Amino acid sequence: MQKRLLLSIFIMFSIIFLSGCQSEQTEKSDVQPLDGNLTVHGGSVGGVWSLFTEGISEAVRKEFPGTLISAVPGTVAGNPVLVDQKETDFAIAESLTARFAYEGKEPFDKKYEHIRAVAAIMPENVFQLVAPVDAPFDSIEDVAQEQLPLRYSAGERNALGDIVSAAIFNSYDMTYKDIKGNGGQVHFLSGNKTFELMRDGRVDALGKLAPIPAGDMMEASTTIDLKFISLGEQAINTLIDTFGVTRYTIPENSYDFQNEPYETINSPTILITHAEQDEETVYHMTQAIYNQLDYLYDVHKGFQKVNDETIIEVGGVPLHPGAEKFFKEKGLLQ
Repeated sequence: MQKRLLLSIFIMFSIIFLSGCQSEQTEKSDVQPLDGNLTVHGGSVGGVWSLFTEGISEAVRKEFPGTLISAVPGTVAGNPVLVDQKETDFAIAESLTARFAYEGKEPFDKKYEHIRAVAAIMPENVFQLVAPVDAPFDSIEDVAQEQLPLRYSAGERNALGDIVSAAIFNSYDMTYKDIKGNGGQVHFLSGNKTFELMRDGRVDALGKLAPIPAGDMMEASTTIDLKFISLGEQAINTLIDTFGVTRYTIPENSYDFQNEPYETINSPTILITHAEQDEETVYHMTQAIYNQLDYLYDVHKGFQKVNDETIIEVGGVPLHPGAEKFFKEKGLLQ
């Protein structure tokens, strides 16, 4: 009798379990893949933006199984133009660069008015200026006052690192032309290439925007003794007043070579799309990013700063109606 009772209980729980599994499978099968063959432009192959685009693409596949979506290499300055011209569905962009493109400010030669923001995906995108520890300067003010022959790398031409670097030098009445006139050089190279030249003694300093900690900077610090170069309050205030960026303090010991806080600025990285992109598609892209944040947190540390407050901070680029609808439904926007 007892065996029969136990068998009955076992069968009952098995039926409940199988019913639950079947219900879950039915629920998943009801989720339809997004329409089309979507593309997301990022950065150079192997760079941090390529990780972000791959992560976002996989988040969409997880949320909407069967969706055809591809991460494609792109450029910082070129991505906003590609979006505006409908040559890609989505792209990663620095918020300030996207805003300059939208408003038609330098380095862009016209307004790219069809750019719309989807979400902030890397709220922490911080300007960092480093040099070898034996460099004969500790600040940009030193370089300007002593008219040093600085060999400087500003990252990709016309990208935000270049724009911010030029503005920092300008705040001390110095231009790229002045640097060259003092016997220096200005390069437009990737972080990895810059550190390769720095290792050989052919580049003195690099300025770049990246999450904390920047992977290439961490790797470089294992073979080069690095130090942060002070921007100075004069430059930081100029950047805030000119571009509307925010002040940021990199905490001490964020890098092995750093033993004190570093004062700088921050400009988030965002996902952008075209104003005429299908509203439902953008809504579901936003949904995928939001619902798959736990997955994205494991993809890269840069995603870990995304939360209910930061995901909507897109830096002055108008939100696409599809993204706006999602954020309003979640109570993140009024």
